Amino acid sequence: MRALVYLGPGRMELQDAPEPTPGPGEVVIASKASAICGSDLHGFREASPRRIPPLVMGHETVGEIASVGPGVPEQRVGERVVLKPITSCGACRWCREGAINRCATGRLVGRDLTGGFAERFVVPGSAAVPLSAAASDEVATLIEPMANAVHVTSRSVGKGDRVFVIGAGPIGVLMARSAFLQGASHVLITDPVGTRLGLATAQGAEAVTGDDPAQAVIDATDGEGADVVIDAAGYEATWAMALRAVRSGGRIDEVGLGSGSGTVDFFAVLGKEATITGSYAWGDADFARAVELLTKGALDVNGWITTMPLADGQRAFQELVGGGGHFKVVLTF
Repeated sequence: MRALVYLGPGRMELQDAPEPTPGPGEVVIASKASAICGSDLHGFREASPRRIPPLVMGHETVGEIASVGPGVPEQRVGERVVLKPITSCGACRWCREGAINRCATGRLVGRDLTGGFAERFVVPGSAAVPLSAAASDEVATLIEPMANAVHVTSRSVGKGDRVFVIGAGPIGVLMARSAFLQGASHVLITDPVGTRLGLATAQGAEAVTGDDPAQAVIDATDGEGADVVIDAAGYEATWAMALRAVRSGGRIDEVGLGSGSGTVDFFAVLGKEATITGSYAWGDADFARAVELLTKGALDVNGWITTMPLADGQRAFQELVGGGGHFKVVLTF
C-alpha cells in the first residue's frame, strides 16, 4: 500500500508501506479523504518537536473499516467512519469526564501514531466513529476541526455576545460559524488575506480591515470592546490585539499557535480583569456535536475545498505553505 511520509522540513514522499494488521480492539481504516491541517503544515514548514520524521501525518480523515481485530464485531467491516484522532487511557479523571484532550498519556493519530495520509492505517475501534452518508467525504473531513470550534464556543460564547475572531483560516472561519450557532449576535473577523475574509462573511461574519483592527472592533461595539475574542492565529501581535479589543471583564480564547512564546501586557490583563483561556483540541461531547452539525448541513463550505490525489501530497503542502491560494486541501484516495 502507499503512504505519504514526512521526512523533514519541506519533504513529503509517497512510499510503499507494509499492510497494517489490527490487534485486539483495533480496526484498519481504509482512507477515502484526509485533509491537511494547519498543525501538519507547521511540521512541514519547519522542524517541530511534535512531529518527528519519518511520520505519516493526517488526522482529519474519513474512510471505511477494512478489517477488524479480535474483540471488534465483524459487522463493522465496510462501515463508513470519521477518525476521532485522540487516543486516551479511558481511566484517568479527565477521560472519565470526557475531556480526553487533557489525558496525560493521550496520543494523536497522525502525530504519535500512523495517520490518515496512508491508504490504510490502524486505530482503536473507538477512534472510528460511524458516519452517515449525509455529508460527502470531503466535507466530513471538517468534523475534527469543527470539534475544535465547538469546544471553544460552547464554553465561551453566550446568547447576544459580540465576538471578535482573529485569523480567517479554516479554524478561524469555523470559530465564526460556531459562535453564531451558540447565539452570538455579532461576529467580527480580521485577516490580512481578503479571499479568506470573503469566506468568513459568507458565514455571516463582518470583515474588519485597515491598519488597526482592534480599534475598529472597539468602535463597532460602542467603545466597549468585544465580549469574547478568539485568537486563531497565536502570535505575540495577535495576543496584544486581543487584549486591546476585549471589553473589561471579557474573555479571550487562545487557539492558534503561530509562535511558541511571546510577551504579554500584564497591566492590560489585570486592568481589564480579562480571562485568558487556552484551547487544545476537543472533548467527547464536542466531537459528537461536530458530527451532528456537519451531517445536518450547518456549514456552507462553498469555495473552501481543493481536492488533490495522495500522490500530489508534496505539491499540496508546498502550495499551502507558499500561499498558493488554497483554503483547505483534501487528499483523496
